[in-house]
Amino acid sequence: MKPVCAVCLALTLAQPVAGGAWLEKPGRGFASASATYRKTGDEGAQELSYYGAFGVTSKLTLGIDLNQSSAGSGHALMFARLPLRAGPRFRLSVETGVGGNHYRGLWQMMQKTTLSYGRSFETGLSTGWLAVDAAYELRNSGFDAAWKLDATIGLNRPGKAAPMLQVETSKPGGGRFSYALTPALRYPLDGSRELILGLEYRNTGRRSLGLELGVWQKF
Repeated sequence: MKPVCAVCLALTLAQPVAGGAWLEKPGRGFASASATYRKTGDEGAQELSYYGAFGVTSKLTLGIDLNQSSAGSGHALMFARLPLRAGPRFRLSVETGVGGNHYRGLWQMMQKTTLSYGRSFETGLSTGWLAVDAAYELRNSGFDAAWKLDATIGLNRPGKAAPMLQVETSKPGGGRFSYALTPALRYPLDGSRELILGLEYRNTGRRSLGLELGVWQKF
């Protein structure tokens, strides 16, 4: 789930709304809360997620990543993000997280390491961004591993609804490759908040359609 959040670039690489490869400015932060309802055949499921990040220094962002599904699984992670390299229009960073995952109340240790790449671009009519996150997860006290590759691309339209596309992929060790595609729109609520409305198609061996509703908050 981070997510990969995305989110208001300028060509000078002003920081986007969501993290990815970008660090939060010292003393500033970003929070995201979302709810997703999925339908698989005759079965329905819900998922709640929360993400928060805060800039401690210009080279250190700390945060928290929470997730809970109606199937009884979820995780809670604390993470630190550090910069690796920066160019005129790109950023490269690394993030390490530690915490726990659970299934039906049984908690076990979880670790996650993420390499993130972010880039701004110009379309001629507006600006946009691309974020790519490659992650390696160890769940259930290290017994279950998974590789994940997520990407988000979006446009900036200040004061107007803006399109965004999120792609999530996952390959557990010895397990099935799965993916999700979520086209979405960002609706400005005020100067610091946005409403996110997305339609998710997920294939984990079983296909499902989902509706995602979220709020992004800068502080």
